Amino acid sequence: MKYILLWIVTAMLLQTNIFAQAAKMDHEIKKELLQNVIHLIDENYVYPDEAVTISQYLKVQYETGKYDSLATCNELEKAFNKDLWFISKDKHIRITYNPDLEKDVLKFASSKSAASKFSQSEADRGKQKNFYFREVRILPSNIGYIEFNNFARPDKESRKTLHAVMQFISNTDALIIDLRNNYGGNGSMVTEMLAYFFDGRTYIGKTFNRIENTWTNIYTENSKKQTKGLVFDKPVYVLTSKETFSAAESLAYTLKYSRNAVIIGENTKGGAHLTRSFSLGNGFVGFIPYSRFENSRTETDWEDTGVIPDVNVSAENSLITAQQAILKKKLILADQNEKKKINWLLNYYRSKTTNYEIKNSVAHQYAGRFSEFEIIYENNQLKIRDTNQAGVDFKILVPITGTLFQVGNVYQVEFTNRTKDRYTVINMYWEDGWAEKIERQN
Repeated sequence: MKYILLWIVTAMLLQTNIFAQAAKMDHEIKKELLQNVIHLIDENYVYPDEAVTISQYLKVQYETGKYDSLATCNELEKAFNKDLWFISKDKHIRITYNPDLEKDVLKFASSKSAASKFSQSEADRGKQKNFYFREVRILPSNIGYIEFNNFARPDKESRKTLHAVMQFISNTDALIIDLRNNYGGNGSMVTEMLAYFFDGRTYIGKTFNRIENTWTNIYTENSKKQTKGLVFDKPVYVLTSKETFSAAESLAYTLKYSRNAVIIGENTKGGAHLTRSFSLGNGFVGFIPYSRFENSRTETDWEDTGVIPDVNVSAENSLITAQQAILKKKLILADQNEKKKINWLLNYYRSKTTNYEIKNSVAHQYAGRFSEFEIIYENNQLKIRDTNQAGVDFKILVPITGTLFQVGNVYQVEFTNRTKDRYTVINMYWEDGWAEKIERQN
């Protein structure tokens, strides 16, 4: 989709024979930078009316001498960006002092050959990092999980890897896409990924291109050439954090409103506009948002607001929360044996997030011998061991409730039949649904 952030290096605005040094800067450099930034914004910024407001604000700051005392290009970069972000509230607009990057911008714009080399270099970097896919696995109860931290440039190799990922999770009952550490990347890969979640051709919205002054309808299409007919039509859950940004936000937003995916985690950063980079002269490069998206359902995008989660929890707890949400839905249609397994998993995840404590005054009610299992209270913790396993240390009983406890990731212990001062029976549960009732011996 063209509305995602792309690091598309394009044309040079103005060239100068003066090259600024990071440690030294004169009045002419400041003036030229202001003029070039204002020109770029007036000609390209996605909202024409706001472009005027931004330009006028920068002029006022310059004319009142705000930048006069700045001695280096790096200081000027920080000051300009602070003002740009303050007046525009746009998280993509910025300038940077980076002479090497400016050379790349100019080189990219100079010829198709240079642009091709740049694209190939980007593709090579993606391949070295497995196209940014960090983890793909099947979680308990047949839940798919995909984590990636960037969007690679689509090409033959990245498409093969993407298809392998989607093929691996294709038979799962639900899918969790982890974007908590994804800060954006090549927006065209978002289009490639979305194709696997829709059957046929689906209208998802439209984009406005300020440079071309045109609106374009945006569709995603599941073509057999690309997906080999693979469509993931099961429930989708997306994990987000306050750092999730740009292209990652686009995937989350589109899946939420066009595919009814459930967003779990934190409100994302809020950068929606597609950006182009321009040479500003003197080693400066400007990134100017020039395109925006309107979703077919919301008639807007996530700029500034971010993608708002359906379930608002800390990023740290979002994976467990997603698994619990999926399991609770599966529980409704599960048979009796499957319900035992699902309930075990639900309690296991609860043990990771609850802070239930057993008070010293009631600890004696649990301690004792239950057949071969010995339970003690030590250092403010209940512990259990199998006396038939010589040399095995006591394992901590992690309280889920006042009667139910988790032991590692192996089994659960439930205390029942409470008399006046102690429990006389424990029920032991395993992940595969097996259960055992054991009575107290002393």
